[in-house]
Amino acid sequence: MISRLARTAALPLALLLLTACDGGGEKDAQPKAEPTRHPVFDQPLDRQVFLALRETQKAGSASFTQTVSFGSAKGAGEAGVKWQVPEKYSAEVRKTLLGTTPGRAPGTASTGFLVDRQRIHYRAASSGYWLRYDAADTLATGDGTDPIGHLRGSESPVGGTLLEGVGGADAKARQDGPAEGRTYRAEMPFSTGWTMFPADLRKELAAEMGTNALQAGFPLTVSVDREGRITHGRADLSRLLRKSGALADVTSLTMDLTLTGFGASKPAAAPTGNVRKAADAVLPMRDVKSGGCVDFDSGRRAAHVVVDVPCSGPYDARVFTQIPLRPGATPAETQERADIACAVARDMAGPAWLPKSPEIWAWWTPARVSGPGGKDLVTCYLTTKRGDS
Repeated sequence: MISRLARTAALPLALLLLTACDGGGEKDAQPKAEPTRHPVFDQPLDRQVFLALRETQKAGSASFTQTVSFGSAKGAGEAGVKWQVPEKYSAEVRKTLLGTTPGRAPGTASTGFLVDRQRIHYRAASSGYWLRYDAADTLATGDGTDPIGHLRGSESPVGGTLLEGVGGADAKARQDGPAEGRTYRAEMPFSTGWTMFPADLRKELAAEMGTNALQAGFPLTVSVDREGRITHGRADLSRLLRKSGALADVTSLTMDLTLTGFGASKPAAAPTGNVRKAADAVLPMRDVKSGGCVDFDSGRRAAHVVVDVPCSGPYDARVFTQIPLRPGATPAETQERADIACAVARDMAGPAWLPKSPEIWAWWTPARVSGPGGKDLVTCYLTTKRGDS
C-alpha cells in the first residue's frame, strides 16, 4: 500500500552562484582559445551532483512535483501539499502522518503555503483565510520544536524536498542519459534524512542513529539535463523506519522529485484573499475563552494549538466552559476525570446554544504549561462538521 505527498511549487532566484576563474598566460602572448569546460560534467565526479544543484538554482525558478511514498506489506516559493493516505491504513498511522487534532481525528490532508525570507503564509484547504507567520512568531508545541519552520528550506525556499539532501550527496557512478544528459548513482548522508520531515513525524522515524548508520548514506539516483540542471531525483529512505511504534507495519519509504519549466514559473508574491496574523489568531486550546470557536489546522501539526475564528462562520469546535481540575494518578485516569467534569458541566450549566445531546470533548492542560500562576485546567468543547456550524 502506498501513501503519497505531492507538492507543486516554484523556486526563486538562488543566492549562491558559481564563479569562473581565468587562467594566466605568457606576457604579450596571444591568448589561446581554451575549450569550454562544462560546469558539471567536466568537474570531479564526486562533486557533480552538488554542482548540478547549483546549476539548478541558477535557473531562477522551476516547477516541481514531489511524492513521498510509505509502503507496507500489509496493504519566495509556493507549494500545494496533498497527502493521500490509503483507507486501509490504521487510524494511528493516519494520525502519525497527518498530525492529530483536538477532535482526535487526523489533521488536514491538503494545504498550501507561500515562503519568503521574512514570513510563511499557510492555508488549510478547508479554511477561507491565510495565516501569516512572521519571523518572530514562535509557539512551542510542548517540546520546543517549531513545525512551521519546517516549511522553509535551505536549498530552496520550500522545505521538506529532496533538494535538502542532494546538496550533501557524493556521486559514485555516472552514465549517459537521454538528450545529452547524465544519470548519477549517489549516496546521501544519513543525517539529511532527519531534516526532511516535520518534527512530530521524526519521532516515529530514525531507527538507526549510531555511528555506523551515520557513516552509511541513503541510495540516491539523480538525473541531470544537458545544461547540468537536476530534472529528477529519487532516494530510498527506508532505513529511517522503525520496527515498532505507529509505523511498525510500514516497510519502505521513498522520496521522488521531478523538476521542470526552469526559469518559466514564478511563485506568487503574496497570498490573495483574507490574511490573518498568526500572532493574533493562533493560540493554545487552553487559552480559548468560553463560547469561543476555533479551527484545528494552524499549520503547526500540534493538537493543542488552534486558530481563533468567529462563531458566525464555519468552525471545527466551540468551547463551552473551562474547569480547574487536578490530574489523576495516570494519564488515563486524568482523561476520565476530565470527561466526567465536562459531562457534568454540560448537564448542570450548559449554555443556551449547546445542543441537547452533543458529543462533548475534554482537553486537560497541566499547570506547568499554562504559564506563571497557571492552573490544572480542563477545556470542554464540542466539535462540528465543516459547514454544519
